[in-house]
Amino acid sequence: MMIFLGSIFFILLLLIIWYSFRFEPYNFKVEKIRFDFKNLPLSFDRIKIVQISDLHSKKFGRKEKLVLKIINQLNPDYIFITGDIIDNQTKTKDLDLCRPFWEKLGQQYQNRIFGVFGNHLHDSRKINIHEFKKLVESCGISILLNENKKLIRNGEYLYLIGVDDPRTKHHNLEQAMQGLEDNRVKILLAHSPEIIEDLKESEVDLILAGHTHGGQVRLPLIPNFWIPTRDRGKYVSGLYRVKQIPLYINRGIGVDLLPIRFNCPPEITLIELRKG
Repeated sequence: MMIFLGSIFFILLLLIIWYSFRFEPYNFKVEKIRFDFKNLPLSFDRIKIVQISDLHSKKFGRKEKLVLKIINQLNPDYIFITGDIIDNQTKTKDLDLCRPFWEKLGQQYQNRIFGVFGNHLHDSRKINIHEFKKLVESCGISILLNENKKLIRNGEYLYLIGVDDPRTKHHNLEQAMQGLEDNRVKILLAHSPEIIEDLKESEVDLILAGHTHGGQVRLPLIPNFWIPTRDRGKYVSGLYRVKQIPLYINRGIGVDLLPIRFNCPPEITLIELRKG
């Protein structure tokens, strides 16, 4: 009996290991969420935004091809990338392998892709940040580094704000918020949800973040044990409301530390904006 139970346990363990390494990291989930804003311009009513985060790319591989396929099926009006587009182990020579992914995104969604940098780029000793910014932007992805931009449709506009990585203290919120009009919708992109610490009550209308990977491994009945933020899990994934601001945290696409996911599938977020 003990041998039989031992064999069953061993088989289950192998299945869990296979599932965590080979299945769940590629089992993408599209999470749909809607935000209503009274001051949203009519031209932006019902627009679709895809948020992706934490790709940790080292090449144009299976993961990146799946992302492209899903985004094309969703056919968004805009794509927002909330950091860690590459891994801190990505080498300069690897950038040529990653480039086809950025180019394909840029070609299909020209002038409609915006992103911010995350901690992995700042932690890397192999990639020059300014050169990397030039490379990504040459592929059609606009990077916002402590700055804001008007997104314009039919003469109407809202503000998109992007800060550099809060986790590594490269953000400058005051600089990013310069010149904004009070009565306009303001969407803030930040890699880490820790940016909420620097914001005042109702200072922006929506924050989109990533960085946490949703915990990456979620074991039943056990609290999240790997959340790389100072608060250690106050904001993990999904929607929160902090300081009267909706904060949405994407679980990310890639992995960190170990190439596994369990009970925490990679996420592509489909956001719809509504006037109301």
